[in-house]
Amino acid sequence: MAALAAIGPHRSALPEAIALHTMAFAGLLLLWFRHRDRLDSTWILIGGAAALRLLFLPTLPDLSDDLFRYVWDGHLSRMGVNPFRFVPIDPALEGIGDPSLLASLNSPDYFSIYPPLSQIVFLLGGFFHELWGWPASGYAVKAGFMALEFGGVLLLLRALLRFGLAPGSLALYAWNPLVVVTLAGSGHTEGGLVFALGLLLWGVSAARPGAAWTGWALAVCSKAIPLLLAPLLFLHLKGRVGTRAALRGLALGGAVGLALSIPFFFPGLPARMASSADLYVRLFEFNAGPYLAIKSILSLLTGEDWSKFLGPAFRLVFLASAVLVWMKWPVKRAPDAVRGFMLVFALYLTFATTVHPWYLIWGLALVPFTPFLRGAWLWASWAALPTYLTYTGASHGALTGLFWGGVVVAVLWETRDALLHRLLRLVAVRKARGIRPHLRGTRILDLGGGEGYVGARLAGEGVNVCVAEVEAYRGAELPRILFDGERLPFRDGAFDSVVLSLVLHHARDPDRLLAEALRVSSGPVVVTESLYRWRWERHLLEWVDRGVNRGRGEGGMARDPEPVRFRTEPEWKAAFQQAGAELVHSRRLNRVGHRHHLFVVEP
Repeated sequence: MAALAAIGPHRSALPEAIALHTMAFAGLLLLWFRHRDRLDSTWILIGGAAALRLLFLPTLPDLSDDLFRYVWDGHLSRMGVNPFRFVPIDPALEGIGDPSLLASLNSPDYFSIYPPLSQIVFLLGGFFHELWGWPASGYAVKAGFMALEFGGVLLLLRALLRFGLAPGSLALYAWNPLVVVTLAGSGHTEGGLVFALGLLLWGVSAARPGAAWTGWALAVCSKAIPLLLAPLLFLHLKGRVGTRAALRGLALGGAVGLALSIPFFFPGLPARMASSADLYVRLFEFNAGPYLAIKSILSLLTGEDWSKFLGPAFRLVFLASAVLVWMKWPVKRAPDAVRGFMLVFALYLTFATTVHPWYLIWGLALVPFTPFLRGAWLWASWAALPTYLTYTGASHGALTGLFWGGVVVAVLWETRDALLHRLLRLVAVRKARGIRPHLRGTRILDLGGGEGYVGARLAGEGVNVCVAEVEAYRGAELPRILFDGERLPFRDGAFDSVVLSLVLHHARDPDRLLAEALRVSSGPVVVTESLYRWRWERHLLEWVDRGVNRGRGEGGMARDPEPVRFRTEPEWKAAFQQAGAELVHSRRLNRVGHRHHLFVVEP
């Protein structure tokens, strides 16, 4: 990190900066996974955070020119001019604005979009600019935001302790190289947002609605997006402290927000800020994976540029998604509310047309509080800095693909259990459809039924299904018994039908388990199995089977050293004959994919 601070990071040394950033990020992960207990020391944690920020305070940003606009707005405020009234190139500012700053601004023909809390910090830069000019004014703004952000770190630590969480998890934010580079190095306004989020989370952890709503108001006055956290925050506080206390806290937060906003307000302000917001929706495009992917597909199909339509459309999709989160997300418990905040931020960035690296600070500040989406946010915090390679002529599409591809992989990995269960439920519908016509009677044993999703689809209308398994599974609410995998605790002919759906190849002794199924059934035994013809098919089936089943139940399949025992169709038919069973039906259940075959045998 010291070496990264020494080289800027500067565009002329961008590859070296990214290499150092990668090393620092790897060091953070090493500390987290190998020496997490040491990070629980408050002195080490906070001392390290302070040292990292001081390392980057002397650097002047080269990867973003926003700091010039910050000083420009502060300079206008210092001169008694409302920075929201005029675009920088307005002739009315001639003789007031600093021409040297004007030459360095991006988007000089757009109104300022930075909310009141940020403008107050900008004013500090305006004072220094009048006295010593640039770069002293830039350092002053950086120092102001860095002080706010470090105060936010302390508040986040207090909130973590109130939540009963290990303080060392704060290192995932406070020691994160991207956080240090973009906030302490570049001085972005998210420093004020972190302070506000720290106050909000401390208020939530301590059940203090006044503090929580004040933090929310400061967050909105630093960045407009936290406005959308209000419904989740209100529902959570309403459940914890009651409607009246939650409304009193909201009134306090609203008063704080108004007090900060009134000095900058005039009748045309909302329209001017909205017009500048369109700059980010209709014109700016950076690292917006879903947006760029859909835009490219539509352009390829139609030959038209969809930018001006897609940006506003994505904004509507995001708002609709946020409403669904408000309606459906559980917020009774404080950790659930924090996960809801993180989800709103994640949805915004997913549907944004511009995703600058410092936008990730919104969610990274919440990462210490929950493992929810933690992998995706941490990957993004590494992959964001390489997007700057666009400045060197590297493919923007490739860099965006790296960023969002890793995010998708991390989200899929984190949600693999939920996705697997959803997939199992969907597959159970098809399996049950193929099995049901071959069952007889009302007493059905789903032998090796796992979660019981197939059995649940077969149950009902007078049909009773029992699941027999060798280990515990969570899933459908059905009667269950555990057995040793060899001897079933039932009398002969106890069931009218038995189902063995993709089970026998997992058994230590498939033939013995088949014999048990035939013993306890007075009617048909319905077997479905994955078949193969060629050796490569068998190896592929084994690899896929172990990967899919690794996290199911209590992990017994992953621990089992025994190989899975796939067989060919003739081998299964021979096994049925050896068991003394009559094969009454045999057919393939699917036309595409692995050879999913159904056998119906009777004792």
